[in-house]
Amino acid sequence: LDLDVFLFQSPTPHVLKQQRSGDYELLISGAFAVDCVCSGVVFFRAVPRTRKWLEELLVWMYEHPYEHDQKAVSAFLRAGERVAFDEALPVRPEEAPRWAFLDPETQFVSARHVDVAGWTGDPDNIVAFHMLHGDSDETETSRQFAARNGLGVGYTPLIDLFFNRSDSLPELYSTAALPHRLSEELKEALWRSRWPTPRPLSPGRCNETVPMNW
Repeated sequence: LDLDVFLFQSPTPHVLKQQRSGDYELLISGAFAVDCVCSGVVFFRAVPRTRKWLEELLVWMYEHPYEHDQKAVSAFLRAGERVAFDEALPVRPEEAPRWAFLDPETQFVSARHVDVAGWTGDPDNIVAFHMLHGDSDETETSRQFAARNGLGVGYTPLIDLFFNRSDSLPELYSTAALPHRLSEELKEALWRSRWPTPRPLSPGRCNETVPMNW
């Protein structure tokens, strides 16, 4: 889990149910509108192929410190983004773990700070909310997108709303009550990322980004 992921409920039964449904070795969260890796939540099954793949990934990232870790994960899974020519990667496509996206529509969702993120459906079914906290989502482009789509005035640091509330909202951490049922403030913050329509039936593939050393 990324540090800016807030759990609405235990992810374990949901992750294990999906893992068993396809004998997956890796499950990862994704974007709402397109099939892009958004590695806020990742499940690794402790099997030799996953260990070998992860070792190769970590070594490659250590030797290429200028690249974005999420792009590297996507590239090593052949999920769309690129960090090198395909033949230059140390792992062949068939050597990657069997993998799939966790549900990005309603269960493993993200803040709509960028145009492909967000969620829809019944908020009671949300398992994990990735707030996309940090400088990369506080760029001028993100601010403009948020303003155009009525998502508040630019980037919103949601982590300050969901964490460090032990004094003002202790029930958020001491009970199983869902955040949007405890606080109108949290409900409003969550609803700013809600899409009025379902996820596309055939989401587009993630853009093939240009490696940073090109």
